[in-house]
Amino acid sequence: MSEVEQPATTQPADVKERLLDIFTRLLPLVDSVSDKIRFAALLGVGLDVWIFIWLYFLKHFSLGSALTVAGVALLPILILLRFWWALEELKDLPNIAGRMVDDAKGEIRETVQGIQAGNTPKLGFISSAKSLWSIGSMASEARELLGSYLSIGALVNPFSLVLGVLSLLFVLLLAVIGLVLLVLALF
Repeated sequence: MSEVEQPATTQPADVKERLLDIFTRLLPLVDSVSDKIRFAALLGVGLDVWIFIWLYFLKHFSLGSALTVAGVALLPILILLRFWWALEELKDLPNIAGRMVDDAKGEIRETVQGIQAGNTPKLGFISSAKSLWSIGSMASEARELLGSYLSIGALVNPFSLVLGVLSLLFVLLLAVIGLVLLVLALF
């Protein structure tokens, strides 16, 4: 029996080590991609502002037309910012999960020690409020973790990935258009 129980106890430690190894290898890559997407988004915002300035101030288009063109050009940049946000959340996921596990272990330890000591919780207004406060804090941590999972959903959704690639290509096109407009403004 002890032989059967031993692999069961070493398996979670092995899984934990493998997960830590994966995160150790993955986080520098995620950080690098996040930095590049942030640069592309900032470049896109700058180019969008330049196109608005060129249309409204240099070529005297109407404010509505210039804002419409700038707004349409801003949509792919917003998609890139969504990817950047998801990658930033992915970088913090190990910390969020670790905090949740530590908090859950502490709560369980306190409850077990209280029951072993014979301290059964009495139902009253103050203890009920404290229990609700604990439930609320655990729910906020779960919401934070769930929010991370929802942000990561943008990274694994095929439609979202296609939109992200198209957005990167659009920022490249925006850079070419911005350079052409700069040449036209100078001559």
